Amino acid sequence: MSRVLLAAAAYNVLWGSWVVLAPGRAFAWIGLEPPRYPEIWQCLGMVVGVYGVGYALAARAPYRHWPIVLVGLLGKVLGPIGFVWAAARGRLPWEAGWTIVTNDLVWWVPFALLLRGAAREHRLRNAPPVLPLDMALSLYHDRDGTDLLTASRERPQYLVFLRHFGCTFCREALGDLRGIREQLERTGARLVLVHMSEEAEARAFFAGYGLEDATQISDPDRVLYRAFALRRGRPSQLFGWTVWKRGWQAGVRQGHGIGWLRGDAAQMPGAFMVWQGRIVGQFVHDTAADRPDYVTLAEEGADCVGFQEDLEDAGVGFAFQDRLRRALAGSTRRGGG
Repeated sequence: MSRVLLAAAAYNVLWGSWVVLAPGRAFAWIGLEPPRYPEIWQCLGMVVGVYGVGYALAARAPYRHWPIVLVGLLGKVLGPIGFVWAAARGRLPWEAGWTIVTNDLVWWVPFALLLRGAAREHRLRNAPPVLPLDMALSLYHDRDGTDLLTASRERPQYLVFLRHFGCTFCREALGDLRGIREQLERTGARLVLVHMSEEAEARAFFAGYGLEDATQISDPDRVLYRAFALRRGRPSQLFGWTVWKRGWQAGVRQGHGIGWLRGDAAQMPGAFMVWQGRIVGQFVHDTAADRPDYVTLAEEGADCVGFQEDLEDAGVGFAFQDRLRRALAGSTRRGGG
């Protein structure tokens, strides 16, 4: 990335100096009359040269100085657009477009890759830690002050991880949960809504769906999201054709609409049944538009809880299962299987 920026710096300084020192030479090469006011053309050369200085400075730490690259890329995108618009109207000759290739087009890909790398570096640097599930559950408390790990030992916890409140699919999910609230409670699980907004904002938002009494967990740093291995979505998961199609249905036809962005727009949702600090049922979204069958997931999770309780009564609880699993794994390694 540093080499790319140094190359861009060298090109910009050389091109800008050439334009300033010989403003009419470029026009002569393509058979055009020299500009009536060469000072304007020289001013453009000065601006391009100054960009070169900025690129040279940014080359020392490309990811840290990504705003310089972003400004440069915007100019390299908007410039060709303006030229095509002017040339199509006959205001500029198409022959003048030769400068677009070397000044702008050849830098699109490397500058875009640099910005993508800077975004990834920023996410890694600022990402919350990935904690073990039981530790993450113990950090979050309900209104009574009971942490989720302790609560899961008393009764199953049905955690629904939401996208940001402006997302139409988040609003659709809350509408679905409002309609099936009683069915979920019959499974013996407690509904827990995990979100990325402030608590006061969430209470007002959930009240609009009749879910103000549901257990609400604010996780703006997405520590709990990461503990449940819920990732940030890829472009295809967030903006694919299926997502747009379902977005029209949920947002317009069903009337859920959209709102302002709150939280991480790329965070994917999910639903989990947790008992004894373990996941006994889950639905992980493949796209932001997926619509889980919350009742079926809760019922399957409740069946798993019942089965585990039977095992506990028979003395084959989670602790014994863990020991047995480790013993079998050690036996397999020793046997070379």
